[in-house]
Amino acid sequence: MLDAWAAQTCPVKTWYAHSPGVAAPEPRPDESLRESFAGGQSLVDEVLDSIVRQVRGQVIDLRPLTDRPVEEQLAACRAALASGPLLIIGGLLPGSPNGHRSGRPHLLVRGTDTGDTRPGFHPVQIKRRRLTEPRIGDRSPIRVSPLAHPSPDAAQALAERTLKPPRDRDGYLLQLAHYWRLLQSTGYAAAEPPLAGVIGTDDYPFDPAGEPAPGIGWIPLDVPLVRTFSRSSDTGWRLRTALERYDHEFDFRLKVAETARAGGPQLVQPIRNRECQSCAWWQRCEPVLGADDISVRIDKTPLDVREIGVLRGLGIRTVAELAETELAELKPRYLPEVRHREGAEKRIENAHRRARLMLAGVELERVTTGPIDVPAAEIEVDLDLETSADDRIYLWGFWVHDRRPGAETSEPRFVEFSAWSDLDAEGEQALAVRALGWLRELAGSAEVRVYHYSPFEVHHVQRLAAAAPDHPVLGWALDHTAEWCDLFTVVRDHYFGTRGLGLKVVATLGAGFRWRDEEPGGLASQAWFAEACHGPTPEARSAARQRVLDYNEDDVRATWRLRHWLRAQP
Repeated sequence: MLDAWAAQTCPVKTWYAHSPGVAAPEPRPDESLRESFAGGQSLVDEVLDSIVRQVRGQVIDLRPLTDRPVEEQLAACRAALASGPLLIIGGLLPGSPNGHRSGRPHLLVRGTDTGDTRPGFHPVQIKRRRLTEPRIGDRSPIRVSPLAHPSPDAAQALAERTLKPPRDRDGYLLQLAHYWRLLQSTGYAAAEPPLAGVIGTDDYPFDPAGEPAPGIGWIPLDVPLVRTFSRSSDTGWRLRTALERYDHEFDFRLKVAETARAGGPQLVQPIRNRECQSCAWWQRCEPVLGADDISVRIDKTPLDVREIGVLRGLGIRTVAELAETELAELKPRYLPEVRHREGAEKRIENAHRRARLMLAGVELERVTTGPIDVPAAEIEVDLDLETSADDRIYLWGFWVHDRRPGAETSEPRFVEFSAWSDLDAEGEQALAVRALGWLRELAGSAEVRVYHYSPFEVHHVQRLAAAAPDHPVLGWALDHTAEWCDLFTVVRDHYFGTRGLGLKVVATLGAGFRWRDEEPGGLASQAWFAEACHGPTPEARSAARQRVLDYNEDDVRATWRLRHWLRAQP
């Protein structure tokens, strides 16, 4: 039996899990990953609890049975399906031995009855990600149902919003397709064309006079949405439906599992990808790959699984082999096999460049000459935000450097605005108004420019301002972002890095900055924030708060140091 994750995760896991005599590995401890999963589950529970409170109709909540024996859970879900409620929450669907599937969708929403008059349902998943983006051109508007009226029949077409293209993040579509196939095998899939829902972190304008609110975005599983490689297509790629994509991936993993169980030849070989960081099977894959494998060593803007597979098919496995390859000879053989990938030519050029720099021992390469122009101001303010696992800003950190005449000898100072509790939208906005109100007051007395690294800070200001378009402070901040300086774009215009151009890489290698924390990172800071809010003792909470503040201060000091280093380049 394969669960809803099998079709979207590495098939090597499936091989190991079904190979006789291969012992299950010890879990890899990763506190930040555990916190990320915990944050995701917290969001799921919060949304489901909200639905239970809002929905007027029969709701069967099977979450209290999750610790009961499997057969008891299956029996409860069978009974719930047969009774035909409006919603079923947390039900363990009866598996189909012939279909080799199992799964527990977050939510089942009643739809049109099946052909034999049994109740029909649509699967719905809750994801900590944005589902939509502004609609441009002739792309279809997304249809969304309010949580209080979750049926597809209650969905509204939102003319200004459309589904984000899945690109290389189509896993949630495969998960929905898995649950649809599982419902079909049990005889309880709704009779309409295959339709599944996602509740993301988006808020939708259901009522023009009211506040935007979460909703269920409905995705047709039989409409081509997923871009995949196609040798028979003139373009080298083809759009396929979520069900087509899922069926292909699931059938392959089923073949892998059956071959492994039969003791047949290994059908898949390891390729390092983003799953490996937390995968317990990595201890088996790492020695097979070796330290110089391209997928291991080039970990910034890495080539995808197909790109690596094509290179291996051409006899190129290691960074040394890639560096020694002439691109002019490689491209005619390589590019026709990866045309599904946008920017495939630039990607292999960058990988080749990284390989050559790695062999030469160069980590950060200047690609321009002459002084680097970084806009200045009387008061220069470095900004860094920290967000919780549910993407709420709980900390605004500023490093303030007054460069006005007469203030040259004054030391820069750290200013922070924080909230050490789980914030809702109202609390997040109140904190933002405090922080940006302080910035507005500062800008009223002198020329102020804000510096940040990546568009992250600007995007959050735009989001907050969009949620409160008439708020004077947020409106001012939105206008002021036009004068802000993204140091990442400055660095990107002048440097190429073998390990990417992230702040920690460039500030360390270029400006010589060092973070005080041994494990600096945004994901880790989410775990510290959780400890700061919910730690077992006042001492533990206080220590975690200080750790977050020190980390945030180091981030803004790093951009300050980086800016001075950039200006000093000849």
